[in-house]
Amino acid sequence: MITMVTILLVMDLVTKRWIDSILNLNEQIDAINGFLTFQLYYNTGATRGLLEGYTGLLIFLQASIVLLLIYGYIRATPKRFAVQLAFGLLISGGLGNLIDRIQYGYVIDFMKVSWSEGIFNLADTEIRYGFILILVLYFMKKFTIQGFDDQEK
Repeated sequence: MITMVTILLVMDLVTKRWIDSILNLNEQIDAINGFLTFQLYYNTGATRGLLEGYTGLLIFLQASIVLLLIYGYIRATPKRFAVQLAFGLLISGGLGNLIDRIQYGYVIDFMKVSWSEGIFNLADTEIRYGFILILVLYFMKKFTIQGFDDQEK
């Protein structure tokens, strides 16, 4: 699990730093024939600019969520690969954006896809798919979190 989180986190941070070094703010380059565009954007808010300008609050919220996810993972049983992947995606994505926000006061976003509005980064993608996976696994009863959903026997 730690290895997975580390690899995903490094991939996120490296891609954000790389794009920040080659593009100017709001500059765009077509990466895959209109399907994927890179555009550098500094996001001072959360999703869709929510809470823009409230950096301290966002840092507190992000750190709290990451800590809750770590706690949830520790208490989760069994720790099948899919459960590890779901928590790993969520934790690494949360840490990647948290590190940006602490270091810069904003999150570096840079990916745009043709079928969707908005600009995002690898950490956002990890969070999105980690959240979907954890919901599916939880409602399929593939894991439980001790102390959260203890069942009477």
